[in-house]
Formats: sequence, structure tokens, C-alpha cells
Amino acid sequence: MSNGDREVYSCDLKLVLLGESSVGKSSIVMRYTIGTFQKCNATIGAAYTTKAIEKEGDNGTLKRVNLEIWDTAGQERYRSLAPMYYRNTDVALIVFDLTKPESLRKANSWIEELQSYVEQDRRDDICIILVGNKNDIEHEEFQMNKNIVKVSALTGEGINELFESIIDRIPAEKYNKCVNSKNNNGIKLDQSKNETNSSGCNC
Repeated sequence: MSNGDREVYSCDLKLVLLGESSVGKSSIVMRYTIGTFQKCNATIGAAYTTKAIEKEGDNGTLKRVNLEIWDTAGQERYRSLAPMYYRNTDVALIVFDLTKPESLRKANSWIEELQSYVEQDRRDDICIILVGNKNDIEHEEFQMNKNIVKVSALTGEGINELFESIIDRIPAEKYNKCVNSKNNNGIKLDQSKNETNSSGCNC
């Protein structure tokens, strides 16, 4: 590898946000993608956006994840539409309201539903993250899984860290190895893997 060249490990991932209405899924997406808090109207069907994450790796390498973010509706009347967006999911953020303990129970039902619709041989491949939103509001502590990530879409607390943690949660074998240099925009070294991957993830 010549001077100025750099190894880049990249991957395209489909991420879905699931959870009841009003837990703050859309606000989390807005806070992360544009950096501001907005009170959002209830999502109809699903909203779609993209965002790239980069993180410095070992020995001068770079990890890059291109997220395809699907924000699904949580209202009961749109619940039947949610399974349309489960196919080929790589990462699922299951969001609940920290100020409403019952929403954690409902979050668990979203996990069960997701797993029931995903192909059996892919269930263990999905990275599921349980996210407690509205950590800025004083709330009673209740028994929760220690792996829950607490965030606040209002203040931005924990939002960037939540999404950046995805880079380290994804297995190394899902990444493509590329070379970035001053003379090109990235040469893929594992093109055959792209062509044979049936999941839709370029990794």
C-alpha cells in the first residue's frame, strides 16, 4: 500500500426504529440526522433517511457505516404495516418512554414481533438495541435490562453515542475492505463478496 493510501472498512446497513406512538422515535432520528429537536407529527407508514457514520480504527484504518434509517409508525392503526419494513433489517432500535414503565413491556412485544417476521436463519444476525428515551425528564427508576441505552432526543444526550456504537456492535465479517487514496475514491478489494451477498448489505 503506497503512502497516502488508507484501509477503509465499509458496510451498508438497514436500521429500523420500532416502538409505540409518542415515545420519540422520529425525534431521535431528527436529533441525530440534523442535530435539532423538533416535535414531530405521528408518522404515517414509515419515514426514510440516510446517514453515514465514520470511526477511526486501529493502525490508521477507518470504519464507515452507511445507515438506511426507517422510522416506522407506532400507532395501532398502522401496526399492520410495520412488518413490511422488517425484511433484511440489520439493526433495530426498539424505543420506549422512560417516564412510562408500561412502554417497556410494549417494547418487548415489538422485539417478539420483529423476530417472528424475520427469517429464522437471520434472527441471530440482527443487532437489537433497547432505547429508553426522555431521560431529560425526572422519572422513577424501575427494573430494566442493564443493556438499555438511555437517551434524550430533547437535549441530545446519548444520541450520537447510540448511533456510533453500532459500528462496534456489527461483526467484522460484515465489512467490505477498501483502499482510499488521493488518486481514487476507494477501490473495493472484496468485490466478489458484494456480488454474492443476498442480504442487500454491501459487506
